[in-house]
Amino acid sequence: MFTGLIQTVGTLHAIGVEHLQINCPEQTAGLILEGLAIGDSVAVDGVCLTVTEILSSGFVAVVSPETQIRTTLSQTEGGTKQVNLETSLKVGSKLGGHFVTGHVDGVGRVMAIETEPDAWTFTFRSAPYRRSIDCDKG
Repeated sequence: MFTGLIQTVGTLHAIGVEHLQINCPEQTAGLILEGLAIGDSVAVDGVCLTVTEILSSGFVAVVSPETQIRTTLSQTEGGTKQVNLETSLKVGSKLGGHFVTGHVDGVGRVMAIETEPDAWTFTFRSAPYRRSIDCDKG
């Protein structure tokens, strides 16, 4: 489980068919890497991925063919992409956000963004098969 609150931004690099390397900026790497272990889950752009290797400046994670199809993780320009990162919620930690599973079942499209004095309203479109389980608000 995750809170949906971004801890830092990293750079994603595709390595091979089913692995991604995520590098963290030196200033904020500790937010992600401190206590991180092989087998842990990290939300990468909101997608729950399993850590398979820990590097001095980041980590490597598995990304299955299904995850590549249902998310935007494989959509990189020049093989790299900036991504939002969050480690999994620890029992007893301050929640601070929402409960987020990080299990992505599809990709939607932003159809409109309305700016209001104290908020933004987003309108999304998703595939018809998803609509019965999409959230109205969140």
